[in-house]
Amino acid sequence: MFDVLTFLFEQYDDPSSCPGRDDLTRELEAAGFESEEIGDALDWFDGIRPEAFAGLKESGGVRIYSDYELELLSCEVRGFICFLEDNGALDAAQRELVIDRLLALPSDEISPAVVRLVALLVLWREQAELPLLVGEELLSAVHGEPTMQ
Repeated sequence: MFDVLTFLFEQYDDPSSCPGRDDLTRELEAAGFESEEIGDALDWFDGIRPEAFAGLKESGGVRIYSDYELELLSCEVRGFICFLEDNGALDAAQRELVIDRLLALPSDEISPAVVRLVALLVLWREQAELPLLVGEELLSAVHGEPTMQ
């Protein structure tokens, strides 16, 4: 699934320039992806709904994780989400979208590397700018490890 999502990120500068689902499915099949993988990826991607958390845009509160979230999101994952928020890569609404999309994954797939990709996809979907240094960290999910210069 993540290969399909990475392909979309690399192929389209703007998610609104993606063709409709049927055309996109044909394009992805032509690129060698399997139908089930494409369907899963597009269904997951359609779940990125910024309007669901729009009321949190200006929120300044502290995020308290539920027992269920604590069970599925490791300390390392939660720490990385906090790092992204503290460094201006995510606002409260985007943080909630990242958490929502992580919880939509099988628990054995959730890792800090997956958080990078999920955060990048949430920001891409919203066409948000990436903060310089944190953006490089997020782009490492697609292009490999970041290199500081």
